[in-house]
Amino acid sequence: MTTPSSTPPTQRVLVRLFDIRTIVGALLAIYGVLLTIAGFVPALLHHHDTEAATNDKVDLYVGTAANWWVGLVLLAVAVVFLAWAVLRPHEIDDVGRLKRDA
Repeated sequence: MTTPSSTPPTQRVLVRLFDIRTIVGALLAIYGVLLTIAGFVPALLHHHDTEAATNDKVDLYVGTAANWWVGLVLLAVAVVFLAWAVLRPHEIDDVGRLKRDA
């Protein structure tokens, strides 16, 4: 009979890799990085005039930093998800099934 510590390392890596917390954290991190970059790029290219926002009803972005703030919030949530996956990993029993907290 095998012990839980004798499960193949490949199986333990796959369980951690395909954990839903890891997948959600990675997707949130990717979107967070993209939105953070999208928030910085317009500010670096040229200065927005606040009068343009009052004259043009379609251009709602002028004068706001919504992409930057949402990107930073997404990155913070991604860090929480990834830390949760690292600090509380799923354990595998000797058969290869996930152990459930009872």
